[in-house]
Amino acid sequence: MKNTYNKILIIRTGAIGDVVHTTALFHSIKKAYPNVEIHYLTSSTVEFFLKEDSAISKVYTIDPKFKMFNSKTFDFAKELKEEKYDLVINLQPSLKVRFLTRLAGIKKELLYKKNFRKHAVTNFWETGLKAFPEMQKEKHLNIYLTNEAKEKANELLKEFKRPFVVINAGGVFSKRRGRTYPLEQWIELGDKIQNKYNGTIILNGAKEDKSFLAPLYSIKGSVNFIGELSLEESCAVISKADLMISGDSGPLHIATALGVKSIGLYGSMPASRTGCYSNGIDIVSKKECVPCNRRKCKYLKGTDKIYAPCMEEISVDEILQKIIL
Repeated sequence: MKNTYNKILIIRTGAIGDVVHTTALFHSIKKAYPNVEIHYLTSSTVEFFLKEDSAISKVYTIDPKFKMFNSKTFDFAKELKEEKYDLVINLQPSLKVRFLTRLAGIKKELLYKKNFRKHAVTNFWETGLKAFPEMQKEKHLNIYLTNEAKEKANELLKEFKRPFVVINAGGVFSKRRGRTYPLEQWIELGDKIQNKYNGTIILNGAKEDKSFLAPLYSIKGSVNFIGELSLEESCAVISKADLMISGDSGPLHIATALGVKSIGLYGSMPASRTGCYSNGIDIVSKKECVPCNRRKCKYLKGTDKIYAPCMEEISVDEILQKIIL
């Protein structure tokens, strides 16, 4: 079938994991239609790995909180208009993003519609399938890092013993409850991994969680990178790991895209929707309300508790049984 789209724009400005999940879409397009020129519009947070991807010819960035009726928005739309895109695959179809594509004069637009019954990778891929019917879905996610970042990771880790196990305990105070594992259980898990494998536990997490996660430093043989690295440097460190363990988060999906063996811990979030894609194991809480897919847990209402019961329910021993290093 002849392709009628020579130059396209893909838009996703959402969370890190969401952008990682779109990589299967544009790699599928490029493999089936190598002459298509693909540009990507995203937030500045994740542009570094898109710029390193040979499937993407150009990366544009925009503040996700941009204002619709702003001179900068109109100037940016004019810049996009000059690219003369044949198609936009809009994976962030908010009103203001659709307003931007209209200003840019892109006549053909495919709009993403979230379907919780499908994995996000499949959901994004199927949005583009309407325009590129001969593409086959990639079986793996892929992101690429600069040599400088990889060299930095080698330098940071050169004195530590393998196996490297990344514990990603960040996101404790995020708006979504039910996807962070309790601190005490992380400590127990880390100590038991060390007792068995005697390697290095790499602690990863968000800067805003740094003081709260300080008790993790007590894990034997641990090295703390919580809030210490840029996102790209953190990705490079994760790429050297033998295993990543995390709740549903951007770093978990980065790990799977980097080919790192991963274990995802799932409570309120549906693993069928955002579970480890092709390179990991999902451990799902068996609590009857899982997955509720809610931002706030009904069991925490009116309490000062931090962790949802669904995540507390996942036992350390259950995780240990899945670890083979």
